[in-house]
Amino acid sequence: MTEAEVVRGGCSGADSGCGAAAAISPPLQPAMEVQDAGQEMVASSVTPGSGKSKLDTLPKEDLIKFAKKQVMLIQKVKSRCTELEKEIEELRSKAATGGADDIIQALTERLDVVLLEKAESQQQCVALKKENTQRKQEAEAAVAKTEELQKQLEQSSIDSLKEIKALKSELANAQCKHNEDLTKLKMELEEQVKKQMGLVEQIERHSDSQKEVKRLQDNVQRMKSTYEEQILCLSKQLEAVNEDKNREVTNLQETIKSNSQCYHNEIKNLNEELKKLKIAHQEEVSELVHQIEISSKENEEKQNQINQLQHSMAEESLMKEKNVKDEMCACTDQREYDLEQLREVLNKNVENKMDVVDIQEEPCVEVKMEEKIRHLEHSLEDLQSQHSILKDELTYMSNVKLKLEEEIHRIKDEYFHEREDLDFKINELQLTKEDYCCVIEKLKLELQAARQHCETTIKEHKLETQTLKEQHKREISELNETLLSGSEKEKMGLIFEMQELREQLEKLTQEKEEAVSNYNSLRETMETLQTELGESAGKISQEFESMRQQQASDVSELQQKLRAAFNEKDVLLETVNRLQEETEKLSSNQLEIEELKCKIVSLQEENNTITSFINQKETAVKELEEKIIALTDQNKSILNEVKCLGEERETLQERYKQEQEKVQELQQEVDVANHYNSDLKEKVEQLMGKLNEALTRKSENAQMLEQLENQIESLVCERENLSSEACTLREENRKIIQEKDKLSEELEKITSEKDGWQVLKEQSENLEKNLQMMTAEKDHISTLLESEQAHRSLVRTQLYHLVEQVGSSVSDSNEEYDSLNLLQIANECLAKMKEEQCLALQNEEKVLHLQREVERLEEENAAQYTEHRSLIQDFEKERDLLREELEGVLSEKEALQHDIQELKNASEKTRIENQDLLANIEEITQKLAFYESQIQEQQKGSEKQDDLNFILEQKETELRNVKDELSSLKNLMETLTEKTDQQSSVAELQEKIGRLEKESAEKGEKLNKIKVVAVKAKKELDTSRKEMQTLREELELVRSEKDQLSASMKDVIQGAESYKNLLMEYDKQGEQLDSEKGRANNLERQIDDLTRQLQVSSQKHDQLHSANEDLLARVETLQHNAKLLEAQILEIQRAKAKVDKELEAEKLLKEQKTKEHSGALQEMEELQMQLQKEKKHLQKTMQELELARKDAQKSTLMDMEIADYERLVKELNQKISDKDSRIEDLEQETGIQKQKQETLQEEIKSLQSTMQQDEERNAKIKQLLVKTKKELADSKQAENDHLMLQASLKGELEASQQQVEAYKIQVAVLTSEKHKVQEHLRTSSEQHQRTLSAYQQKIATLQEECRAAQAEQASVTSEFESYKVRVHNVLKQQKNKSASQTESEGAKQEREQLEMVIDQLKVKLQDAQHNSQMNASELQALQSEHDTLLERHNKMLQETVAKEAELREKLCTIQSDNMVMKTEHAQTLSQLTAQNEALRNNFRDQVRNLQEEHRKTVETLQQQLSRVEAQLFQLKSETSTRGPAVSNPATKNLRERRNTDLPVLDVHSVAREEGEGMETTDTESVSSASTYVPSLEQLLNSPEAKLEPPPWQTELTKDELIQKLNTTAKSADHLNELLRESEATNAILMEQIKLLKNEIRRLERNQEREKSVANLEYLKNVLLQFIFLKSGSEKERLLPVIDTMLQLSPEEKGKLVAIAQGEEESTSRPSGWASYLHSWSGLR
Repeated sequence: MTEAEVVRGGCSGADSGCGAAAAISPPLQPAMEVQDAGQEMVASSVTPGSGKSKLDTLPKEDLIKFAKKQVMLIQKVKSRCTELEKEIEELRSKAATGGADDIIQALTERLDVVLLEKAESQQQCVALKKENTQRKQEAEAAVAKTEELQKQLEQSSIDSLKEIKALKSELANAQCKHNEDLTKLKMELEEQVKKQMGLVEQIERHSDSQKEVKRLQDNVQRMKSTYEEQILCLSKQLEAVNEDKNREVTNLQETIKSNSQCYHNEIKNLNEELKKLKIAHQEEVSELVHQIEISSKENEEKQNQINQLQHSMAEESLMKEKNVKDEMCACTDQREYDLEQLREVLNKNVENKMDVVDIQEEPCVEVKMEEKIRHLEHSLEDLQSQHSILKDELTYMSNVKLKLEEEIHRIKDEYFHEREDLDFKINELQLTKEDYCCVIEKLKLELQAARQHCETTIKEHKLETQTLKEQHKREISELNETLLSGSEKEKMGLIFEMQELREQLEKLTQEKEEAVSNYNSLRETMETLQTELGESAGKISQEFESMRQQQASDVSELQQKLRAAFNEKDVLLETVNRLQEETEKLSSNQLEIEELKCKIVSLQEENNTITSFINQKETAVKELEEKIIALTDQNKSILNEVKCLGEERETLQERYKQEQEKVQELQQEVDVANHYNSDLKEKVEQLMGKLNEALTRKSENAQMLEQLENQIESLVCERENLSSEACTLREENRKIIQEKDKLSEELEKITSEKDGWQVLKEQSENLEKNLQMMTAEKDHISTLLESEQAHRSLVRTQLYHLVEQVGSSVSDSNEEYDSLNLLQIANECLAKMKEEQCLALQNEEKVLHLQREVERLEEENAAQYTEHRSLIQDFEKERDLLREELEGVLSEKEALQHDIQELKNASEKTRIENQDLLANIEEITQKLAFYESQIQEQQKGSEKQDDLNFILEQKETELRNVKDELSSLKNLMETLTEKTDQQSSVAELQEKIGRLEKESAEKGEKLNKIKVVAVKAKKELDTSRKEMQTLREELELVRSEKDQLSASMKDVIQGAESYKNLLMEYDKQGEQLDSEKGRANNLERQIDDLTRQLQVSSQKHDQLHSANEDLLARVETLQHNAKLLEAQILEIQRAKAKVDKELEAEKLLKEQKTKEHSGALQEMEELQMQLQKEKKHLQKTMQELELARKDAQKSTLMDMEIADYERLVKELNQKISDKDSRIEDLEQETGIQKQKQETLQEEIKSLQSTMQQDEERNAKIKQLLVKTKKELADSKQAENDHLMLQASLKGELEASQQQVEAYKIQVAVLTSEKHKVQEHLRTSSEQHQRTLSAYQQKIATLQEECRAAQAEQASVTSEFESYKVRVHNVLKQQKNKSASQTESEGAKQEREQLEMVIDQLKVKLQDAQHNSQMNASELQALQSEHDTLLERHNKMLQETVAKEAELREKLCTIQSDNMVMKTEHAQTLSQLTAQNEALRNNFRDQVRNLQEEHRKTVETLQQQLSRVEAQLFQLKSETSTRGPAVSNPATKNLRERRNTDLPVLDVHSVAREEGEGMETTDTESVSSASTYVPSLEQLLNSPEAKLEPPPWQTELTKDELIQKLNTTAKSADHLNELLRESEATNAILMEQIKLLKNEIRRLERNQEREKSVANLEYLKNVLLQFIFLKSGSEKERLLPVIDTMLQLSPEEKGKLVAIAQGEEESTSRPSGWASYLHSWSGLR
């Protein structure tokens, strides 16, 4: 069921209840109605369900309607109750007065009805009781839950109150500091704003310059590649030329040598012949010889010079271009000089030869010489041509170099601009951040203001609600007592309890959800706070920037206030202007109606009263402003509280820092544990400190950007959170509006039981009322404004009606009353109207005042409620935050302790591992010592394994004891050998064996105990037990093993010492390994950090590169705009020059026309004088004629004279008529000239206005140019600063790179050391393995020797037994044979000698076996070493082969990439050069076309002017040729021509106003108009016009007049047709011109768009910003950029401007009271 259906059901239920009550008896009607109302309440409460009610989803208007309907129902119930009470009283009175029968009948009827209803109600009661039992159970469970929740709430409220007090105290302290900081920062803000404006302009310029820089860079690269290719070609050509020259020089040398030889031979022959023939020729021949010698010397010198030139040319080709110029010039001069000398020498030779040939007659030689000379001349010409080509190429290269230098300067300038643009972007980001901060602070201030209002109004509202509740209770109790029975009361009580419990459940669930949401929000805020605390160290350096941001926010707030003040000022100015316009209208009426001045005075008095009323309202506005100021003060106090909270946060941060210090102390303990590694780390940190100092600056910038972005995101999130909280508050308000009427009775019970809940409910009701009052206040203010405007309009209309009525009454009652009486009556009427208006206004003001007070109270209640609620939420959040922070700190503490424990465990593990290793080593030593010396292991078993260091010392002592025992055994053995009694030695040995067995038993018991500590020891002890049994047998063989044991003991001692040394080295190397591992890890971390920083720097570089590209695009657009402005300025200057020329020409024409006009006026005056004279003369002649007529009667002679006089009179009349016609013509001409003069003056005025406009435009453009120059200068300065910064950054980069390289070198050194250590470890481990293998081999040999000794022992025992038998036999034989004793003694000696030899041989054998075993073990060790070395060698070979293959592949890929890049570069260069040439050609063609079109337009305009002047001249001549008879039509024609001439001038003015891109196609129309002129003349000069009489005829006939009229009508029609046609053609041509202009402009825009569209990324970024930004100044800033990029038309630009300003206009419209109602009202 929806809420609308519920409302309908409630309404229908109410109606049905009323209808039923009409049928039922009056006493029972109230009960039934109450039942219906209760059922409706139940239905309405049941329908929402356990969760959120559906009323929450309804809009505000539907909720208000629903509440109003419920109020109407309650009022109906009350009215019905009053009616029922009245009926009861009437019935009582009727019972007293009337009879009882009627009453009894009525009562019986009603009783029947009541019984029926009672039965129905009992059934309903049974059903309701069942439901009640179920709901009571649910209610009990709900009550238990509510009690638990109440306890939690009370605890939370107590905690929050404590925290609130602490926070308030801190807020007060923070506010004072904030105010002091604000005063300081405002001054700095103003300076920074100015700087930012300058920077913005510089950045825009810089963007343009960057775009130019990119273009120039591309051009430079292209030109470089082209020039390099050209240089290569030129160098190749130079080499070819040098080779050709060398060849030619060699040829010349050979020819000269051959010639010289021929010359010498010929000269000798000639000398001999000449001596014989002629003595006179000897001198000449001698001279020739001298000349030839000189020529040969010169040739040799020239050859040397040529060689030198070749060397110099080879060196000069490698020199720079400037040296090439000078040297080439010098070379060319020398070559010319040498060639001239050669030519002279050759000419001399030729002459000499010719002389000789003349003498000797040898023509063949001359032909050869001429051919050689021609060949040399051709070669000379080739060299000269090549020299000229090289000169041209040098000049071209010098020009190119100059261009490249200029482009480099431009690139530097543009790079500086790029940097400024980046700074500007950073400033923009900071400004956006500050704007977000301002918005958040405003929202907080508004919330705090609302809270303060709530606190003030809650107390008053409580009193009012208590009084209302008491009255309501009384009324309800009376109704319940009169209407409800006992069962119904129980039922209603149960229903109300159920409703209360359900509503409590709903509220609890809602509050639970709110608490969950608050918890989540607090959790998020805690996370953000933790991140902020983590970054607190970095933010300390950024506090100054935050202060700047606060300053910017304050400035923005002040600007907004100023804007609001300006808006109010504009509104007031508009009202004043309206009033002034109205007063002007009234003044115009005063001028028209001078009689009603007194009435207007009365109207002015009324206006004064209205102004006084307005002043009163202004005072009210001021009062409101004062209240607003008070609210701002309250906001400031709330800001103080916020600052206190901030100080609390700082205290928490200090606690956090303290805990961090504790953590650091714990870490120091950990550092003490890891002291061995810290030494190396300190060295690395010292090296890294410098790197960090260099990199911190870069990282700070990156952190700044990241923090700004994070802050922006956090601000956006906070804004969203605030909006969500506002939505939740609105939803709560809606819920409260629904529950208001239902919970009025329930709140009384809850307040008596639960004070905390009562406060919350009262606050919710206050919120509802406040919201309603805010809406009402807004509506009321709008209605007041409308009523005031309507009142003003009504007053004005009434005044006008009064004036009109008074005027009519004056006109009617002029006879009865004077004007003064009427004025008094009007004043009295007006006074009455004023009094009535004043009364009405006072009543309205009272009503408004009352409404305002009510609204204020409600607003204060709402504000206090919201403030309390938000304060509670904030305190709960802060409490949760603090708890979470404490938990986080504790968790960190625990984590650190856990880490410390882990480190301790790890250290213990390492110690245990070291002990295990030592135990293993000791076990190995025990094994070796056990096999070598069995007694050592038995003694070691008795010692403890806990003290391992002590065990090592004992080992040494045991070794010494073993040595002593061995020495004792040797002594014993020596004594045993001396003794003959072997049985005693055996007994001693057996005793020792018994002792050893006992000791071994004891040691076995001890070893069983040690089994738990070491499992390996058990195995070794078991083996020792087994071997102990063999020792009994081995001890017998001790004699044979004496020497071996002595040698082996020495080896063992040496091995033990070497083993100790190895252990020490192993420990040291293990420590070194650990330290080097730590170093390696640290270095790897540092390398990773460096790589990350490099990646970040590369990303930044890419970002900066993209930003530079964007800025270059901007620079290009700005340059394009500047070029367009310059072109416009040039066009305007040209137009101005043209207009000046036209003005001068028109001034000259005006002067000429004024002169002509003055001459015509003089002629008019002279003619008028003549007319007066002739009139006087006529009067005289008429008098004389009259006298003559009188005298004619007397005489006939007088008749003749009279006839003569009459003729004279006729002639005079004709002259007079002619003069009159002339005078009329002259008057018409003067009128026409005056009209023309007026038109010319109008044209001059229009031209002057256009001139002024052009001058203003020029001034503006000059100002723009000045600004642009200033901006360029600023941009250059900024660029220089940017270059300086760039140089410093480059230096820092180089330093950091050097440091990185140094670190790389260190890393390489460390890695090499690591490899060395690893190799050393490998070698040591291999040696260890070798020693182990050697020892194992020794053990095997010893075991074999033991076995052999046992076998020998067995053989010895068998031999001994056989010897015993032999001895017995020998003794028997000695007894038997005494004689053979001597022989037996000799045999014994021989046997003893043989036994000794056998023993020696056995010893040698054992030595040989031992040596062979040692050699075999050494062989095995050497083979193992050889195998390991081979494996290493193979691995190294494989690695080197793989590395070579990889490097070759890399080389191939790099070469291929290089080739591809070169080809792409060449292609791009060619494409760009082609595009550049095409663009140049297009631009030149466009310029030429524009110039030609301009020339054509000028010529066409000149032709049109000449034609118009010719037409005017023709018209003037036609008017002058016509006689006086044609005066009227001539004047008409002239007027029509004048009227036709006027629009021509207007057309010209319109065409001039068109401006740029004008194209005239009026030649055809002009020519067509000019062709129609002869047709007009033909019509005028038609044969009908020939019938006109001569000009001297005075009287005209009727036919002639009709003909003249016809001709004039025809000419007029013809002129009208011509005018229409010309106007139509002009309109068509104008439309065509407009279309053509639009097409041309569209094409130009397309061309410019193609240029700007090249930078699509920049366009994309700009469009995205325009789409996502909010409408306002930021959006308007992007409009010129979009216009320049996309070349928009004016219409498109206007649409974009409207879009950018659309939302601001919509927000700025609601002025007046609504502007004061900020977002704390909750309605905006």
